[in-house]
Amino acid sequence: MTDAGLEASWIALWSIVGALVGSFGNVVVYRWPRGESVVRPRSRCPRCSRVLGPLELIPIVSYLLLRARCRSCGVRISPRYPLVEAAMALGFGLLAWAYPVHEAGLSALPLMALYAMLLMAALIDLDTYLLPDGLTITAAFVAVLGAFVYAPELGLPGPGEALFGAAVASGALVLINRLGGLVLRRLKDTSERLWPLSLDTVNIAALAGMLGGLRLALVVGSLQVLLSAVTRRPLRLSEPVVYAAWLVSLLLIVSGVGERWGVGLVEGIAGSVAGAGTFAFLGALWWWLVDWRRGDRRAPADAAGAPEDDDGEPVAMGFGDVKLAAPLGAMLGWDGFLVGLLMAVVLGAVIGVAQRLAGGSRFVPFGPFMVAGAFLALAVGDALIGWYLALLGF
Repeated sequence: MTDAGLEASWIALWSIVGALVGSFGNVVVYRWPRGESVVRPRSRCPRCSRVLGPLELIPIVSYLLLRARCRSCGVRISPRYPLVEAAMALGFGLLAWAYPVHEAGLSALPLMALYAMLLMAALIDLDTYLLPDGLTITAAFVAVLGAFVYAPELGLPGPGEALFGAAVASGALVLINRLGGLVLRRLKDTSERLWPLSLDTVNIAALAGMLGGLRLALVVGSLQVLLSAVTRRPLRLSEPVVYAAWLVSLLLIVSGVGERWGVGLVEGIAGSVAGAGTFAFLGALWWWLVDWRRGDRRAPADAAGAPEDDDGEPVAMGFGDVKLAAPLGAMLGWDGFLVGLLMAVVLGAVIGVAQRLAGGSRFVPFGPFMVAGAFLALAVGDALIGWYLALLGF
């Protein structure tokens, strides 16, 4: 067999695997938000409850052969099932084509796993306005571990770049969450009072990072967690006070005054964003594990774009999106994530306007746009960054 034939066979193989993963993904998307097992019981018709046979579970093909209806009761099968299977097959096939095994080694495998988990998370978000921690947080670990197997010549992030990308991505969105929420609350303090890891830690780390860079953010944030644990109550400062100081620090750094205490603009902003993101993700991981230990096996999830959070406070960015940003930043690196975020905003604006013109009124969460923008950035992000730098004369 020729090299071209081997490559075509490889792509076809992974496309079939993708279709099978898509079939399982449909089960996950339906059952996970309901707190049901994604393994048992076997797939069955939601109307007549008849268990489906093997020939009724062939991705895409069974839908066509059954003419989109249950063989027993005749209820119509949603076209979403074969569309999800086809989308998963297409994604796996494109990744196998873009990262051929003879050149990229195993680089495509973690990207396929991320594609599968993030597509499932996006579909759940569309249905329920929830992003399951079990998918987003697990995807973050997959993205960081995947950085250890990427072929160096592919331009994908290394382990250190993946960790920093995850921190910056989560930090950018958690600062939108905190600053936007503060504005929507008309500068009133938040009522959130978790400990030992909380958004208070995020706030203090953001301020410390602006004053002294990432190392100071990590030290101060860790001390806040330690002291909160020892005193068994949140060690906190008023959010309006913290972010007033944060804004003053930013203005001083922009004006050049910050250089007098050894902090430049890039170091201050990067330290603030990455420090805030680090503790935002660690807090998410902590509370996910706490819920798991308490016996909540229902795949904890957070509002990913709803106008209010769990405490009834208005939010500018759902915390589910903050957690979703971590695997995207780890997969793309901080610069690729920013490209993907820009694409997500553009996609959201275009689709939002189109929906309004068509007379629709349904709120569409931001999570699916983030996932779509991230994989567009994976495909064309480097070319866009190169084009922009050339435009600036670099």
